[in-house]
Amino acid sequence: MRRLITATACLATIVLSPTVMALEEESRCNDYDVFVLRHLEKADDGSRDPSLNSVGKKNARTLAELPIIEEASHSFYTPYKRTYETLEFIETEKSVYDPKQTEKLVHKIKQQHCGETVLVVGHSNTVPGIIKALGGSFDITYAGQKLSSEPVIMLNEKDYGSVFRVTLHNERIHQQLYRINSQSDEIRKKR
Repeated sequence: MRRLITATACLATIVLSPTVMALEEESRCNDYDVFVLRHLEKADDGSRDPSLNSVGKKNARTLAELPIIEEASHSFYTPYKRTYETLEFIETEKSVYDPKQTEKLVHKIKQQHCGETVLVVGHSNTVPGIIKALGGSFDITYAGQKLSSEPVIMLNEKDYGSVFRVTLHNERIHQQLYRINSQSDEIRKKR
């Protein structure tokens, strides 16, 4: 009986090995372009799940009109109105993701959207983690020197309109930062 179990286990390993190898290869994505941003300006209505306010809606239209965003084939949002509404005017397939499962999101991007341009809308406390999981980094220094340990990074509660681009191409990570904010244009006009 023991030999039968051992033989069955060896046979399962032989049969499963190509499948396991295929899964490992799929997760080794060598080319992706991901735009990560915090949801746009939300209404201050006191609810736990507010919609975007008028500035946020205007910025959502501005985001959708950016040529670099038009290349996106898929978008991910969390189960909150403000993240979906940030993508409302962008014509891509959309999927909801759990903001507490960053690694699962990144695995899905690499496995199902390798070689594609993707958008991810998150929150002030999740965007930095998503960027890091994609291979991006934040260089934090004090007085010109790197800190001995990496601090926890969160976006400011008022930080809307920063679009972080993380691209893996030719085995190198490239990072860019774009900003959309019609409110700052209005502020400049007032001065």
